[in-house]
Amino acid sequence: MIRPQQRLGGENGLPRESMRRRPRWLAVLAGLSGTLLGTATNLYSAEFRDALSGTGHWLSGTVLSAVLIATVSSGSAVVIYRLLARRRVSGELRRGEIHIGADALAHIRSEHDSVVGRSLHYLETRRDSEDLVVFLHGLGLDSSDFQPYMLESRFHCIALTMFGFNASERTDEHYRPICLESHLQLLGYALRKFKKDNPRKNITVVGFSFGADALLLLNRYARDHAHELGIRRAVLLDPNVNLSTTTISSKVAAVSSQDPLPELVDILHSAQDVHELGYLCAYLTKITSKDFAQVRQHAQEVVELWRGEGYERFLDRVGQLTQAAGDVHIIMSFGFEQQFHGMVRAAQERGLDISNLDCSRLGHFDLISPQFLRDRLEGLLYPA
Repeated sequence: MIRPQQRLGGENGLPRESMRRRPRWLAVLAGLSGTLLGTATNLYSAEFRDALSGTGHWLSGTVLSAVLIATVSSGSAVVIYRLLARRRVSGELRRGEIHIGADALAHIRSEHDSVVGRSLHYLETRRDSEDLVVFLHGLGLDSSDFQPYMLESRFHCIALTMFGFNASERTDEHYRPICLESHLQLLGYALRKFKKDNPRKNITVVGFSFGADALLLLNRYARDHAHELGIRRAVLLDPNVNLSTTTISSKVAAVSSQDPLPELVDILHSAQDVHELGYLCAYLTKITSKDFAQVRQHAQEVVELWRGEGYERFLDRVGQLTQAAGDVHIIMSFGFEQQFHGMVRAAQERGLDISNLDCSRLGHFDLISPQFLRDRLEGLLYPA
């Protein structure tokens, strides 16, 4: 079941008392708007004033104007205040969780992975939108990477954190590492819950890095879920296409459990510029705050799945995804420009439509920046 959500903002994600009250600026803004509207009514409604003044000589023009301004101002202020308050509440970031029940075992085949009784956590911003956008994070990351965009998005958004990838679960013995197959089957389990709770919404799933791989592999490990979801659109941001694109995953997979520092520092050496170095420093800080055994196991399994240099396996998986999603868009970062060229040529040789393939001029982590997500998602969901 999906448990009731909590608003974020206070300690441990709980709302502080001050956050429960309407902010003062809402009342000020609403009052100012009402005053302006009332003044406009006074200036441009002479006919209305004349009609009223005819009902009694005791209503002077000055008194009538004052009454009219006060009435319109107060009424419009109340309406505007309620609209602003409602918009603010609907856009608040909330934390939710999906309790993993016994029904999950119908889809999880591993006898060694214990997941029942645990939870999958997610962030959500609700909007009055026909579209639900679900975000899947990269290797060792979590739902908070999409938080900046979610706060400003026009769409109903949910960002899911994979099992065991919350920092709070690092030392929790109930969240021991599970295999990649179980991760993907839990992903299908969560997506089905989201679909059940939002049956009338058009679902777009956006996967970044490993999150994109998860979508490509969903048909292989969770085929029953994939075909039940009715995903309208899938957006893959920097998916792996072969071993050459597993740059960071290969380095994380090689990290020693006894002395991880040398290999972690080596990841920083892969930076192409100072901008990317900053991203990598933040990335390593984040993944080392998690259960690193889970992150490393994840990376090792990803690398094994993408061994090889061609693009045939990748295109096969894209073809499988198109059977579950109505529309598949693939966007590569500038660092994988050469792989993008090879992928496009291989797709052309198969006679595939390449109009949904694109290469950005941005770096890997820039693909989840608020501006990029806003431009691309609004362009896809509401094309001009």
